[in-house]
Amino acid sequence: MNVLYDHQIFSIQDFGGVSRYFHELLDHAGPGLSAELPVVLSNNLYLHDRRHTRHHEFFRHLPFRGRWRIIQYVNQQAARRALRRQNFDVFHPTLSSSPYFLDLLEAKPFVLTIHDMIERLFPQFYAEPDPGAAQELLCRRASRVIAVSEHTRADVLRLLKLPPECVEVIYHGYARREYQAAESRIAAPQNYLLYTGTRALYKNFSCLVEAFCQLTKREFPDLHLVCAGGHPFTSPEREMLRQAGIESRVHHFGMITDAQLQQLYRNARAFVFPSHYEGFGLPILEAFGQHCPVVLSQASCFPEIARDAALYFDPNQPEELRQQLRQLLHDADLRTHLARLGDLRVRDFTWQHTAARTRQVYEQARAAAPVFSH
Repeated sequence: MNVLYDHQIFSIQDFGGVSRYFHELLDHAGPGLSAELPVVLSNNLYLHDRRHTRHHEFFRHLPFRGRWRIIQYVNQQAARRALRRQNFDVFHPTLSSSPYFLDLLEAKPFVLTIHDMIERLFPQFYAEPDPGAAQELLCRRASRVIAVSEHTRADVLRLLKLPPECVEVIYHGYARREYQAAESRIAAPQNYLLYTGTRALYKNFSCLVEAFCQLTKREFPDLHLVCAGGHPFTSPEREMLRQAGIESRVHHFGMITDAQLQQLYRNARAFVFPSHYEGFGLPILEAFGQHCPVVLSQASCFPEIARDAALYFDPNQPEELRQQLRQLLHDADLRTHLARLGDLRVRDFTWQHTAARTRQVYEQARAAAPVFSH
């Protein structure tokens, strides 16, 4: 069976959960499955070992938006050529935000992965009047839809009214990797809490800032907060940190390697995920895999993924987060207990299983007649 992926996430993401997911599907394709990824230019960290071309030095002198447009254009043309060749059995786009490929599929089926329903649930964070329109169109045209958690599947069925038999739940996986000490050197403080990813409003970063501020004022003056990934702090964020009096104790590391991220998890006192909503929450598995205690908001898919291996708090109550963190920081036995539970829980998630279940969905899509009437 031949599966064609496209460039979309690898054109816009240097690293992150969605590009990690597709990279792992490619790496675990298995015998009898031929996977094609028509990417010409990419700075994505996960594609280095696939011999994809990185940005030429010429691009580094261009503004970010100019670089992005060139990369997007070149890769889009490569994807269109691959679609026109029709040398595939199933197409799997890497984002659900563009229907550019629908007119090029002819009678070939496609499978769509829904990582979350943020555009439908939080439209106020987007400039477009109907930010979820493309995602809804593609869900209705897809032969099969993959949801990354039961919670996300429930959102898809509730918001889009798709037939339940067309939506499959396939969890993400996790793979432990060992790195040389030299690969993971990063100038992090000794005593810190860890936050990873972007800081969009639904991520609820301000709740963590307020809880952290109270922690450092009352009992832990030497505690730091490390933020890994995402863009540098914005002016409003810097002002928020300054007014809270914690600007010198909050650190941002943007473009980091997997080895450095692993080190940050391994050495953190705790990983905190305060988000109001996530489709899966891959950083939970990353923290579990490095024996890092986890503190999560009692929201969306978090209890489904972490179960009893984490502490929980109401995402609208910074004081509740402060109390959970205080308990964790004072109790070494609790930290050890949570790390042990996390280590057991993460074993339930493997990329081999994710890829095998995804292959079953590809087979279902190939066997089924095109479905355009969900």
